[in-house]
Amino acid sequence: MDENTVRSLLIQIADSSGPPSSVDVGKARRVGLRTLLLRRIGAPAASLSALVMVAGLVASGAVPLGAGPPSRVQPTARLTASEIAVLTNTGGVPRATATIGNAFEVLVQRCMKSKGFKYYPSFTFPGQPGYPARGYPGPGYPGLAGVPQATIGLAARKANGYGFHPGGSGGNTRSKEEKYADRAGKKYVVALNGGPNERVKIAMFGMRGSIWAGGCAGVAKRRLYGSASNYFLATTGHDVLTAALLNAVTTDSAFATVVSKWSSCMASRGFTYNSPEDLWNKLAGRLDRSYTPPLRKLEIKVSLADYKCATTVKLLSTVHALQTRHAKYFSKSLAGSLAKLTHLEARALRIARTLHFHLPGKP
Repeated sequence: MDENTVRSLLIQIADSSGPPSSVDVGKARRVGLRTLLLRRIGAPAASLSALVMVAGLVASGAVPLGAGPPSRVQPTARLTASEIAVLTNTGGVPRATATIGNAFEVLVQRCMKSKGFKYYPSFTFPGQPGYPARGYPGPGYPGLAGVPQATIGLAARKANGYGFHPGGSGGNTRSKEEKYADRAGKKYVVALNGGPNERVKIAMFGMRGSIWAGGCAGVAKRRLYGSASNYFLATTGHDVLTAALLNAVTTDSAFATVVSKWSSCMASRGFTYNSPEDLWNKLAGRLDRSYTPPLRKLEIKVSLADYKCATTVKLLSTVHALQTRHAKYFSKSLAGSLAKLTHLEARALRIARTLHFHLPGKP
C-alpha cells in the first residue's frame, strides 16, 4: 500500500461519523483501547486537531480525495503471530487492551484527584470470544471487514434483531463528567489535557500536526507508552493500520463476489441492500429516526434473513479467510509501524499490571 492510499484512509477515518445513535454507542466505545479518550471532555479538541491535520493535507493537494483501490501487486511482509493478534484484535489482545485502558483511566483519576478534581473513569471489560467460532474476531473493533453484524448470533436476532434501540438525541444526554466539567470550568480541561503550550509535534503516516501531551492524560500516556507520540501510534496509528487491513479485504475480488451473492439472496427475500454494511447503516438510521413496533419487527425479520443469506453463501467464513490471509501478509510499508505498535502494547501491558488497581463489578 503506497503513501497516497494510506493518506486516503486517514481521510476516511476523519470524515466517517460514529455509529447511528440507535446503536449503543457508549458500549461500543468502551470496548478496547482503540477509542480510548474519544468520549472524554478532551475529545472535541483531539478530534478537531486530527481533522485539521488531515484537512491541511487535502488543501495542499497531498491527499487525494477518493483514491481508488490499491494496485494488485504490492510488496508485503509476513507478520508474527503477536503482530497479527494486535492488528485483528484476536487471541489475548482484547483482554490486554482492556487492562491497558483501565490502567489509563486509573492513572488519570489519581492524577486529577491530586489536583483537586473529580474524574469518572469508564472501565472496559473484555468482549466474549468471536462468533461463530473461536478464532473469529470478537465484538470489539475491527470485527470482520464489511460485516458489522457478524458477531450477532441467531438467538440474539430472534429475540432482539441487531439490538438497535431508540436514539438518544432527545432530553438531557450529557454525562455526569460533562456536567461536572461544565461546573469546574476551563481549569478542569487544562488539568486533564494541559494548556496550549503543552502540545507535541507528530509526523506519522503522512500526517503532520500537533497533539495534546500535557495534563493528567499526558501523564498517563507517558507512563504507559513512554511518550504522547507513542500513544498516538497506539490509538490513531492503530486505526490507520487496521483501516489498511480492512481496505485490503474489501477490495479483494473474492470479497466482492461473496457480497454480491449475499445481496442477491437478500433481494430474493424482498430486501434490497448492496452489502451487509449498507444494510447495517441504513436500517440503523431508519430506526433511529422512528423506532416503532412495526419497525422493530422489521429489524428482526431483516436480521434473520441476513443470517440465513450469510449462512447460505458462506459470507462469514469467506471474509474471515480473506482477513486472515491479508493479516498474515501485510503491507510492507506499514509493517514496521505495526511491529513498533506491538512492542509498545506489550510494554504498556507490563506497566499496567504493576498498578494493582481493582475494578468495580461488571455492569
